[in-house]
Amino acid sequence: MAHLIKQEQDKHLKFVLDQSEEVLIEFCKLAIEYVSNGINEKKCSVAAKKLETTFETIKTCVEALVCLLIDSTKLHITEEEFQTLRTLQYTDGQIAILWQFVSSKRNLVENILKHSTDSELHFRDLEWRLEAKVASRAMIKQATPIIAMKLHLDSEVVNEHKEKLQPDQGDAETSQLSTRKEVLLQTDPTSLVHLIQVLEQALIDSKTHRVRNFVKSFQK
Repeated sequence: MAHLIKQEQDKHLKFVLDQSEEVLIEFCKLAIEYVSNGINEKKCSVAAKKLETTFETIKTCVEALVCLLIDSTKLHITEEEFQTLRTLQYTDGQIAILWQFVSSKRNLVENILKHSTDSELHFRDLEWRLEAKVASRAMIKQATPIIAMKLHLDSEVVNEHKEKLQPDQGDAETSQLSTRKEVLLQTDPTSLVHLIQVLEQALIDSKTHRVRNFVKSFQK
């Protein structure tokens, strides 16, 4: 669980953790407001004046709390796992406040994260053709091969056979078009070979125990 608090975040959180628990609660409120409406500069300036520090210090503390909230939600951290913050010298009172902060806003963060990923484009299909430039004004005789590709992307993740199973739904087709995007690319054979090699190596690396263990640590 200690890996949840990154070194940079821990440094920023130290300031607020050196304050009273009442101050920590106020910082948690600022972080919740940050998630919904962004940084409240007026309240942060007032807090900086009261605590005799800079606006930037207050801002980084709030952002560190927001990161803690998001990471705890993404990793589905349990209360038992959260208690291991004691290894970072957090007091029981501070852990209780932070857990209340994290657990009470988990649904809110999950909804925000879900909506933020809804518009991400995913690969659906690929069309390609081989073209050749055989002449130009500068060079009458030449043979320059070019690979033209059309990438079909979609922000909706669906079964690849959905269109075959539901061919007559006009409204559905209109809705699908609004989620799709086509990207045209052109490249030469040498660059395409290099691209394929890089992607194949990435695929091989993704199957190694080191990478799998790393990914699993973020899926717990």
